Amino acid sequence: MVYKHDAKPEVLRIEELINNVKSGDIKLPKFQRPFVWKKEDILALLDSIYKRYPIGSILLWLTREKLASERRIADLEINERPEEYPTNYLLDGQQRLSTLCGALYWDGNDPKSIWNISFDLDKETFIYPEGDDRIEYFPLNKLLGTFDFINTCRRFEGHPKKEKFEENARGLLESVKDYKIAAVTIGDMTVNEVAPIFERINSTGRRLTMVDLMRAATWSGEFDLSNVIDSVRDTLSVKNFDGIAEIEILRNISSVNGYGFNKDDINKLRDLSSATLQESAGKCMGAYKHAVDFLTSELPITSNTYLPYSLQLTFLVDFFNICPTPTINQRNQLKRWFWKVALSRYFASFNTAQITMDIKQVRDFARGEIEELLITKPVDYEKFVTEDFRLNKASSKTFALLLAQNQPKSLLDGTPINTSKALAVINRHEYHHIFPRAFLKSSGISNIDLHANICLLNMGNNRTISDSRPSVYFKQLEYQLGENLEEVLLSNYINQEAYQAALDEDYDQFIKVRSSLIVTEAKKLVGDN
Repeated sequence: MVYKHDAKPEVLRIEELINNVKSGDIKLPKFQRPFVWKKEDILALLDSIYKRYPIGSILLWLTREKLASERRIADLEINERPEEYPTNYLLDGQQRLSTLCGALYWDGNDPKSIWNISFDLDKETFIYPEGDDRIEYFPLNKLLGTFDFINTCRRFEGHPKKEKFEENARGLLESVKDYKIAAVTIGDMTVNEVAPIFERINSTGRRLTMVDLMRAATWSGEFDLSNVIDSVRDTLSVKNFDGIAEIEILRNISSVNGYGFNKDDINKLRDLSSATLQESAGKCMGAYKHAVDFLTSELPITSNTYLPYSLQLTFLVDFFNICPTPTINQRNQLKRWFWKVALSRYFASFNTAQITMDIKQVRDFARGEIEELLITKPVDYEKFVTEDFRLNKASSKTFALLLAQNQPKSLLDGTPINTSKALAVINRHEYHHIFPRAFLKSSGISNIDLHANICLLNMGNNRTISDSRPSVYFKQLEYQLGENLEEVLLSNYINQEAYQAALDEDYDQFIKVRSSLIVTEAKKLVGDN
């Protein structure tokens, strides 16, 4: 018997170990990272085995918990044993065990496979044959099968080095078949108790995420969290929302069951039946479609990349799960809520108590029990317009959306800017310093990257303006835009006063006036005016 926290060692030969994998007695849980070893790592392991060097032990977890596991390890198909528990799950040794399974049981179909490995019987080294079929190259996938081994050795007949090749082939077979690996087994522990053990022995320092644990804990033949996450992403890819974080989708699977977003609430999914989880996945998918439709039709958002905070979408999905067809007032309130959350940096820091209250408010609003969504955190408008523009920050993403909200026209030629394209991916080349950086630096001005100095601009126009002095290229605008000058300028939050400041190359005055216009629009969007 294996007791809790006890480590039960057992010595297994390589062939026994792989047979345990083939039979399904050892499974690879889905919270393991993918196979990452390179060719040189694989060859080094095989060389260590041949030379009888120690390669370390493997760690198994013997449990009755039914967890999501991989159907294949390397190219080796794993037998299904759905009714036979307890089962051993591999916690440590994935890269080594995958290498052995892949190299010794390669199916031989793809010559370019990472598992197409031979042993050079002349030089006694492991190699990738690279298409060469030389007599001295012994394919590793022909090693363990008795008939395969004999037939391969028959190729040496008549070769001058027959005796050497046969001797080294037998030595290779003995070194692999007789090599013993210590398998340490722990048992009678929950997946949450095993998690810190896995994290500690994981050489990469990769921590198990909540998604990893729930992927394993909720798996069944009828429900696979990985498939659900992939389906949500695939469905939303047409609107560039396929980059949604796994944890947010998991939170929404929890929320459609009436639970919250925190760890304790998500853990309650363990107790739900596969049928309930599958139904939850369908509800989650529907709510995501409604939420993304709302964001892309009523707000200037064309990809999840430009969401200031991922929780904004998570809350919207929670809302649309309850209320898929909101009233006009509710839609207007949701837009105000979106802008207020973004501009106030509401989700820059949060705690469980705050999130719990927010969930209740959103759900009450979705049910029509309250008429508005309140965000009490104030907006620091002065900080917003004078902050440096960096597209990896939530505030700058918010500013980019504010620019797009105004349906800007390109400064030089007045053509409408394709904000859908500009905001599809993070691309700094779509943005322009109105007072060029080189000009400001030459003038001894340091605060050159302020939000209030940034506008959206077609890349062609951006290159044309380049580092021109504002007094030069702004003077040309009147000639190029003619009677459309005012309209084009205002679409970029530049009025006549700001335009004159640019002509005068008065940076401070320009920033002051343009900031005022931007703040006025921001206040309008959140209902602070």
